[in-house]
Amino acid sequence: MAGAPIVDAGPPAPAPAALLKSATGAVTLFRAGQAAPAAPGPLFDGDVVETGAGSNAVLRFTDGRELELGEEGRLEIGLEGDGLLLNVGQGTVVSRVASGSGPSVQLSLDTPYGLVRVGAGGVTLDVGPEEAAIDVMTGEVTLVGREGGPLSLEAGAAGTLSKKGANRRLTLEPLAIIIFHTTGRVELKKKSGKAFTAVNAKKPPALSAGDSLRVTKGNVTLSPTGSDAKVTLVSGSEVGIGESQRSGGAEELALELKKGQLQLALPFGQRRTLKAGDGVTLEAAQGGQLTVVKSRNGLELNSVVGDVVVATEDGQRVTVKGGQTATVTKAGVEARDVARQALQLPSRQGLRLLHPGAERLALVWPGDDDKPYRLILAADAAFERPIVDGIVHQPWFNTLAPARGALHWKVLEGATEIAGGSVAITEERIGDELDGITNEVPAGPEKTVIFFQDKPPALTFTWKAPDKPVAEYLLKLYRAGKLDTPLQERRVSKTSAQLPHGSVPEGAYQWDVTWLDAAGTPIGTAGKMNQLVLNYDNAVRALIIKAPRNGDPAAAKVAVSGVAPIGVKVAVNGQPLTLDAKARFSAQVAPLAGARVVFRVVVNGVETYVVRWLGKGGAR
Repeated sequence: MAGAPIVDAGPPAPAPAALLKSATGAVTLFRAGQAAPAAPGPLFDGDVVETGAGSNAVLRFTDGRELELGEEGRLEIGLEGDGLLLNVGQGTVVSRVASGSGPSVQLSLDTPYGLVRVGAGGVTLDVGPEEAAIDVMTGEVTLVGREGGPLSLEAGAAGTLSKKGANRRLTLEPLAIIIFHTTGRVELKKKSGKAFTAVNAKKPPALSAGDSLRVTKGNVTLSPTGSDAKVTLVSGSEVGIGESQRSGGAEELALELKKGQLQLALPFGQRRTLKAGDGVTLEAAQGGQLTVVKSRNGLELNSVVGDVVVATEDGQRVTVKGGQTATVTKAGVEARDVARQALQLPSRQGLRLLHPGAERLALVWPGDDDKPYRLILAADAAFERPIVDGIVHQPWFNTLAPARGALHWKVLEGATEIAGGSVAITEERIGDELDGITNEVPAGPEKTVIFFQDKPPALTFTWKAPDKPVAEYLLKLYRAGKLDTPLQERRVSKTSAQLPHGSVPEGAYQWDVTWLDAAGTPIGTAGKMNQLVLNYDNAVRALIIKAPRNGDPAAAKVAVSGVAPIGVKVAVNGQPLTLDAKARFSAQVAPLAGARVVFRVVVNGVETYVVRWLGKGGAR
């Protein structure tokens, strides 16, 4: 039986790259060198769609994205890896965000001047004879020019591609600066005025280009209208108001710092530019916090968080990273790292800090230097109103602890939270923690037993008034069993008497009270002898620090002493302390930078840091 003839079916038909959803007016399809009026249907690799005057075509891709080609436009469909590369020779193209459920299509638009990597965003592209104009509606797109590096554009931004490369296109609109908040005395001199006049905090005046604003006492906070950016001037500062502008999501603030300092607070993730005067421009692409000080030679910058590009009028551009400082002079821009503060708190929850006043400290976390970390610092655990939110480039952050309150922080590497902590802060009372301890010793049949730590406390003896008139009372305290000679005597006119700290050592005692008339003659007693026992007990619930005291002289080595809770380890300036059998410690340590002595102890799971300031620091 003869076999069936073998027929070569040829290569499989290519899969459509897109669908021509609609064609309105004069729309032509070129396929394999043949031209024909375009009709709805599949489009393949190599197809070219052209539109005439008053015409348009709508293409739909497999992920639901739609692209509209306007009148007198031309595009060629091509493949690029797993995505599409549309060559747009002329005309206007509008690409809208996908609405389907299929796999996302990576879309790029190729123009005579460079590429537009659309990704999943929405964009309008207008290809003209000199350049291609791009407006980003949603998401983020990347422009890749024939010259220069790539340029990212966020939603609301605009850019161009030309023979000069990719550039951000600015559509500027005037931006008003308003007085947001004032304290103390703030003065304004209008452009046409001759003198400064006080600002009414309840009815702040409008600011205009050419005005000058200064703070003689207190501070003033300025803000662009409709913006979360804040600029604060402190006492002794003065700025000139310039022409500020807004373009898309970017803001350019013109505030010439004439003297003093300003503090700039920008929300995380927002692009801002500050013209600070003397031809210096500060650019922050991701928000942050920055302090600018006017010096005799130029400007001093402190980037608390967030990277800042310092641009000078001679074309120099230097990035000051979050956590760095910089000087800007005629000689140029010099950025430098900042050392962490001597007092370092680890990123753990539930820390306690006791200190004599505003304390400088460093929050630290595991990590490497020269890596970007996003730090969020707030006074509340919910982080609803962050104090700090921005990028730093080292695994620590210097900050100022308030006299009392709390700090909460978390650290992100990319989108992942890698560390966090919290500390409750109180101002430690200066002086001896035991000075206020006074124990009452009442008269009566019950024996009074008092436990003490470190040194015997003050004792207050009390008794009832007799039924007969009494002028004075004579208290006598004896060692138990030794009633011949009193250890202590006190003559008082009321029904209580106090013996000071340390006057009655550890041991067992007996005491009584004799009634005296006006001549000092005994007329009776308050009853039988009373019993008292003083026992040393080192079961303190908190760390007791006897030395140093705040304000003690600073030296290369200072004495530290005190008593610790039973079974607890104590460290001072990072060095473990040796405790005796009664949990007391006594040692010599070298102070930390800033003439500080820092004790660390963990009691009942609570990690507590106690700070003592030496020398002049103790009076701050």
